[in-house]
Amino acid sequence: MTKTTPRLALLALTVLAGAHLVQKERHQRQIISARFEDRQERWLTLMMTRPDIAEVWAPEGMTGEQYAELMGANSLLCSLAARYRHGLDSKQQMRHCAFELMQMAPVRRYWEHFAARRQAEAVRGHRRLTAVNEALADAYSAFAVRLPLGEEEPAAA
Repeated sequence: MTKTTPRLALLALTVLAGAHLVQKERHQRQIISARFEDRQERWLTLMMTRPDIAEVWAPEGMTGEQYAELMGANSLLCSLAARYRHGLDSKQQMRHCAFELMQMAPVRRYWEHFAARRQAEAVRGHRRLTAVNEALADAYSAFAVRLPLGEEEPAAA
């Protein structure tokens, strides 16, 4: 056995241990993220199903029912962001879904009320969240060009 063989074995063991620590830390972040997403989804469900509780959290001048509707839209946008953040959707798929979601009036109303807050949160957050917000802003702008602000599309017959 040469002197380099134990050194190479030690080097390989060190590399494997480092890779294990990196993987363990990544897995821990994924677990924490999943728990947070679950907690957020439960809170949004509570807001959507209990307008009396939503009334307490609603911004001034908004009823509990209105806030509950917007939190339903928020739930859809959170799902979109989570799917993209976890790599389940490509950027192109995410942008397509953002455009499709923005076709719904409650999603547009949510964006009108809370876009600035979402964008401020994304500045301090994950770069993928910024990409989702940019896609939503682009989808909203594309829709707004077709329809003046404040007007709703006529209901389908």
